[in-house]
Amino acid sequence: MEKQLIHEAPDLVEVTYRPDLLAVHLKWFNEYDEGTRVRDAVLNAIDWVNTNNVRNWVVDVSTSQHGLSDADYRWVNGDQFRSAVMNSTLTKFVLLPPLQGSGQDDTWVADWESKTLSSFGDRVRARVCRNLEEAKAFLAH
Repeated sequence: MEKQLIHEAPDLVEVTYRPDLLAVHLKWFNEYDEGTRVRDAVLNAIDWVNTNNVRNWVVDVSTSQHGLSDADYRWVNGDQFRSAVMNSTLTKFVLLPPLQGSGQDDTWVADWESKTLSSFGDRVRARVCRNLEEAKAFLAH
């Protein structure tokens, strides 16, 4: 089975199911949006996850030029997002962080794992990975 397109917002994100990772893969080209496209993409992905009983979530911001808007940052750290994840089938999260030269501030990456674990408790595992091969190894165990 090849990867399956779940949601696409041009110049923002492509959300696919990756059978090689057994994961929903959110490839962010740019995370900054003034409207609801970030939330729409994430909520569509979570709906797909629940419908298809997917347990793995890969967020790839490695080449994203800009971080989240203040409103979207508050949303991903707020109750609606937390509730959506807690009521989902997700159990493993991977972050592919901004690469050097992407232009994005990456100071938040250092505590991403601990923040993710504290937000979602011991029902999830989270890891920052350098590439998809490292992500695949983490998701396989």
